[in-house]
Parts: sequence; structure tokens; C-alpha cells
Amino acid sequence: MAASTRRTPSAAVTHTGAGAETPSNDGRGFALALLPERSMDRRRQYIGTMTDSPTPRNNWSPLFRSFVALGVVFTAASCKSIEDGGSETFDVYRVGVPIARFVLDSSTPSTPSTPSAEPTGASSEPLSSRRFLVELRDPRAGSWSSPRHVTAEQIASDDAFDALRDMRTLPGILDDLARLDWEGRDEISWPGTETRLVRHRELSARIGRRDARAVYWAERDGTHPIDLIVDPDGRLLAAVSPSQDMVWVRRGYENFTTVGRWMANDISKPEYGYSELPEARVAMTDGVRLATLVYVPSGDIEGPFPTIFIRTPYGISGLIEQYFHYAARGFAVVLQATRGTAYWDPEQRSEGEWDPMVNEPADGADALTWIAQQPWSDGNVCMQGGSYVGYTQWSATMAENPGLKCIVPESSMGTAFSDQPYMGGGFVEGMAYYMFWMLDKPILSDRTWIDILHHRPISDLDVFATGEDIRQWNEMIDHWRNDAYWKRQDWYAVEGERSFGTLQISGWFDDDYPGTQANWEFMQQRGSGPQRVILGPWKHGYNADRRLNGFSFGADALRDDVWLIKQRWYDHFLKGQENGVDGMMVDYFVLGENEWRRAGRWPPEEAVEERWYFHSDGNAATSAVGGSLSTAPPEVEQPVDTYVYDPAHPPENWTDFEGMTSWEDIQSFPADFVEMEARADVAVFTSDILSEDITIAGPIVIELHASTDVLDTDWWAHLSDVDPEGRSVRLSTGLIRARFRNLDDPVYKIRGSNFETEELLTGDLADVVRYEFSIPSVANTFKAGHRLRIAVMNALDDYSFPNSNTGEHEGYVTVTRPGTMSIHHSPDRASHVRFQVLPR
Repeated sequence: MAASTRRTPSAAVTHTGAGAETPSNDGRGFALALLPERSMDRRRQYIGTMTDSPTPRNNWSPLFRSFVALGVVFTAASCKSIEDGGSETFDVYRVGVPIARFVLDSSTPSTPSTPSAEPTGASSEPLSSRRFLVELRDPRAGSWSSPRHVTAEQIASDDAFDALRDMRTLPGILDDLARLDWEGRDEISWPGTETRLVRHRELSARIGRRDARAVYWAERDGTHPIDLIVDPDGRLLAAVSPSQDMVWVRRGYENFTTVGRWMANDISKPEYGYSELPEARVAMTDGVRLATLVYVPSGDIEGPFPTIFIRTPYGISGLIEQYFHYAARGFAVVLQATRGTAYWDPEQRSEGEWDPMVNEPADGADALTWIAQQPWSDGNVCMQGGSYVGYTQWSATMAENPGLKCIVPESSMGTAFSDQPYMGGGFVEGMAYYMFWMLDKPILSDRTWIDILHHRPISDLDVFATGEDIRQWNEMIDHWRNDAYWKRQDWYAVEGERSFGTLQISGWFDDDYPGTQANWEFMQQRGSGPQRVILGPWKHGYNADRRLNGFSFGADALRDDVWLIKQRWYDHFLKGQENGVDGMMVDYFVLGENEWRRAGRWPPEEAVEERWYFHSDGNAATSAVGGSLSTAPPEVEQPVDTYVYDPAHPPENWTDFEGMTSWEDIQSFPADFVEMEARADVAVFTSDILSEDITIAGPIVIELHASTDVLDTDWWAHLSDVDPEGRSVRLSTGLIRARFRNLDDPVYKIRGSNFETEELLTGDLADVVRYEFSIPSVANTFKAGHRLRIAVMNALDDYSFPNSNTGEHEGYVTVTRPGTMSIHHSPDRASHVRFQVLPR
């Protein structure tokens, strides 16, 4: 499509939310990412409070049972006002697949499959105790259960509904909900709670032969929220989980929800069950056998089938419950455990040892070849998954297997030096957290993460933390350059055109977003197939939160169409459906405006580069007004900003690892950094108060002219939006290690010999060095009355291990050296930041 930036329509349509699907959080979890639901007993050794148990392999998971239970709850909630004595029918859908049917019948029970078209009488029976006739769909058999009766009161007392948590209280407040004045309110509280629903937007849809209207009520600032759709008479038509694309809907009103879109003719229909083939142990070239589960559609369908393939280190037992809907639509689903993983899934654990990242290209290539040889396969494959499971997709593309038609990396890692474990040349601290968990190495009882991450040398951190010398840890430390050890996983170095399609999904506050940014640019330069990326206001567990770390992004922060978009990609690439999947498309969320926009490239073609220069009176690190930021370059030599950075007392991130209550990518969260910026070893450059809005969308490139009296250091920068109350809200942050400053590709790090060779500094404070490096791109509107701010420092502890300043191997150094740092501002040494600015 033609490159453009436009506001995504939000007028009266049949969409809910922002017009988005929900991401699967399958395969989550590199570094501090959200890790799998399974093996929570091991997670307790790290975080102390969480409990769970492995998912039973041959039963519906607690999550799936909760979908069914949710349908019961919402069915009850929908029937707030029954004027007649007849029955009403409601359906529950998960990603467009019907999973439950309900009839509320206040007179004579009838079966859900033959409901009355309209209610015919009134009842004074309390809604919370009314009986529902329920049918549940068995996803494996693709068939429906026999009808049975259940009451809302049973939902509140039956252990089968424990997964609903607070939502199981809904049946008890139905009468209160029925009395609410929906039409006359802009905001409503759930009775007895602090949860607020806000009137979000008007909807219209074709219902039968008439045009109908409704209001979408969004849960304010919710995480995995439940939203409601209410008609002008206050009648509840649907309940929606936008992040999971789970919908309860009054029968006949599907067009108010994603269900109506799932029924489109160009989307595969969910007509089948599935069969599990005997477990396969797929031999790799070196003889290691990988546990592989294969599921094929069952019912009135014959193979061979196109395949959706997931390679994951997080266990495959029971994982089909996250992907059953693909089998229901006629796709084979292949789940493979990467070598050596996962210890919490012993029944389906692969052989070999897990070496982070380096075996995935060869193993992925062997697995693709194996799939093409199977009688149930038609040879066409797409891959899917998040975080490390996104990495297994990119690494598999290195084989250039013609059967791999598309990949769908979600919150995907990049290569070892474009993302993790080495970011900007610095070693990401979260790797310790992640690796010890992956290798089943619990930390010693007398250790804290604060103690562990400050232990030196870093090479001995494994023994200090776990009591064991861990080979994989030592190898990662020893290979601190982009050497041959890492080159075997560098898909950026693969020559030739990349003809597969990519659908990428990530968020501005995802710790793996730098990888997505680099991968997207790589495909813009080298890809010939359709490309699409969706960038939201999200953390690593994407499309889940309307508010993050206290900062609200509005109701449209969540999309309800992500699953729909993924399905269209599979239908196009694996079934040849002409459904509009073509060209290049970018959906991006603009912070500040809290709205979605669309472009044909990234950055948007109409964006114009602007340079904002650092100015100073020499006190940018010691005075809140010493440094400034403006579009005017320095005309004369300005005083140098000089300060001392001591690695023993580095600037710190917004929270430490000890403070985590769950597995989260805390490093890159938005936060108010005003206290950190007040440190004497942080130089701050702030614009004047803006008189008009400024919107940036694209890469953020720092050009820094600096000198120091040490042989090596790290240069960090972060971008903040300073609001009228003085909060300095970080939007993006990144670094460059001085010894790796000579980059062939400083913005995206996808071309040339980046991070292969080092060049230490001279240690002469008179030697001014030019640094050019990027921090992750973002789209943000700095509103009138706000200010832009760039902060420069030499460490960000609790993100990356601080540089010792010694110039030695950082994995083995035990001492640190304070260094004098100077930032220069002059016509020929004009430190500045480059933004991509959208037309005002």
C-alpha cells in the first residue's frame, strides 16, 4: 500500500476495542520476560509467592476451563432484564471458535441447539439463581456435550470456576448491574469494587434486517480486562476480553464483536476436531533427538495439511490448548521442544543440552526438512511464537527452506548483539535470571538478587548464585565479542533476497523490542514478501495492559484483532486465500495521543529528520537548568560538562530485580526518572516548554562528542517526556560501549562487522571522541506544555552490568575505576539527538 500516516478509524463500526486481536503469549520469556505458566514450583524459588502446577496433558487446561466458566458468568450477566417467560441463547467464542452455548430459561427448559428466537414472558426469579442449560464443545472431538443445568450460584461455589478469581462474583451483582443507568452515565463502577467501566465509543452494526446501535464500555486501566457492549435500553449484548479475543455474545448480535469478522467468507472455518499422532523423536543432523508432537485435523477432512510450527524451550505437553483453533480450521500443528528443554516437562523433554541460541539455526533447518517429508504434510509451513520462540523462527529462516512461507514472531528477540544477551556491547543483567531458571539452577537460600548481580567477577556469578559452575554461563561470558561462536546464529549475514512473509508484533516497552526493530529494518531492506508490524504501548507480555507502571494509555491500548490478523496470514500463505495480505504495513500506537496510526514503512515516509542540539553552561550534570535542548546548533564554543562516574555507585534503573513480584521485563518499563536525573553523574538536556505538539515516530539517534580519562566506559542515553507537573517519563533508553564505538551500522546493527573488534580509548581527557548510537525507536506526541529531555550517563544498573572503566575483560575484572567524563558542545563538536518528526 502507499506509504502514509493516518488515524485508524474509530467511528461507529462493528469493531470493539481498537480493532485488534489478541496475541498469544506462547513461548514467552527471554531475560525477564513473562515466562510460561508451567513449572511455577521452580519460579517460587526465585520470586517466592507464586503457585501453580503443570498443565495436564490430556485434559482441558485451567485456562480453557476458565473460558467455559467465563461464558457461564457472562451469560448470567447478560440476562439482566427478562421481560418474558421464554428463553434466550448466548454463545462463548475463543478466537472465533464456539466453545460454549447457554440458554437462560425461566419457564420450560429447551436445548441450546434449538433456542426460542425471542423471549415470551417475564419472571421475578433472582437472576443469580436462575438455571442455564449448558453445552460445552470438546475441542479434541470437535463435538458438543450433552446439555446440563447450572446456576450462577454454582459458579460462585464450584471449585471448577476458581480460575475466574474475582469474575466469579459477577452473578451475585447482576441485580445491581440491572439497576444501573447505562444511558445517562459516562462511567460506571462494578458494584462492590473499585473497577471502573468508561463509556468508550458508539457502535453500529447490521443485526438481521435492521441497523442497531450499542455502546462499548471499556474497563479503565485494566490488565486482561473484560469490556461490555450495552444497547440503548441498557441490555447487555456482549462481554469481551480483547487481549484474548474471547467473546460472550447474545445470539444474533455477533456483528458487534470480533465473532462477526471471524465469520467472513475469506477466513477458514472452525469445522474440525483434532487427532494427536504418536510422539515423534526427530533426529537432528548430529543425532540428538527432539521431542515433537503433531496434531492433525479430524472429522470430514483429509490430508495432507499445511502446517503451523512452534519450536519452543518452554515445554510442549498440553501446549495444543493454545493452538487447537488452528487444527479446528484445517491446519496441522507441530510442537517441538528445543534441545535440552524443558526440565519441568520431563515427559516431552528433548535430548541434548540447551545452549542459548546457537543450536537453533541448524535444528530449525532439520525440523523443517522433516516436516516436508511427512505424509500428513503438504510441505507448506508457517511458524509462530513469542520471545525465544520468535528467535527460533528467525534462526530457522537461515536455511532458506522454500517450504517456509511465513513467520509470525511476537515480542521476538533479535540476534545476540542486536538485542540480548549483549545490548550495545553491554551484558544484560537479566541473562542471569533467565539462564539459571532455564537450566534448573535455583539460587542459594542465603543469596539475594541484589547480592548476585553485584558480585564480581561476573564469570563467577554462577557459582556465587547457585553453587555450581555452569558451562553455558561461562561460554556466554567468554564470547563477549561478535565472534564465530555467535556468527552461526546471525541471520542478518545471510545473503540474497528473503522471500517469506513476516508479521511481527511488539511493544515500545518490550525488552526484546530492539530485536523487533532490527528485524523489521532487515526485512524492509531485504524482504520481497508481504511484511507487517504492529507496535503497541506494551511490555513483553504484549496486548495485555491499558496501564503500565502507573502510566495509562487509554482504552485503545488493546487491540481485539491480532488473532484475526494472524489467521489471515496463515490462510493467505498456506491456503492461497486472497484476503488483502500484501505489501508492507505498519500499525503503530502514538503515546501521548493514545491512538493507533498506520504507515507503509517505518519510519513513516512523511517523517522529517530534526536535530535537537545539546547546549550547556557547563552544569548540565549539577543543575536542573544547566543543560538545554533546542533545534539551533551551537554557534560558539560552550562550556564542557564534566562529572565523575564511579562504577561502584552507578546510576540505577527504576527498580531492582529483588522488587519483582513476577517474571517481567522490568528494565524497559516507563517510569519517572526525575530523581535519577538529579544525580551529579547524569547530564540532563531539556527543551523549553513546547508551544505546540510535536510527534516523533522512528529511530532515535544520539551523536555524542565526549572525552574521558579511562580506557573504556559505557555511554547511556534516555529520552523522556517531561509533563507540566515535572515528571520525567522515560520513553526509550540504550547504550554504546566505548570500545565498540566504530560500528558499521550504528542505528540498526544489521550490516557489517558490528561488535567484532574493539578499540580502547586513550585515557587522555583531551582526546574528544565522536559516538553515534541509537536507542529504540518510539512514537510519541510531546504535547504543548510538555518538554523533551535527553539524559546522558555511563551506566544503568539493574539493566546492564556497569562498565568497570578499566578496559579489561568485563567478565573477569574485580576492580573498578572512577572516571572523569566530559561532554562537548561546539560548532564542530555539536552533540545532538536526531528524531523523525511527523508533519505538524
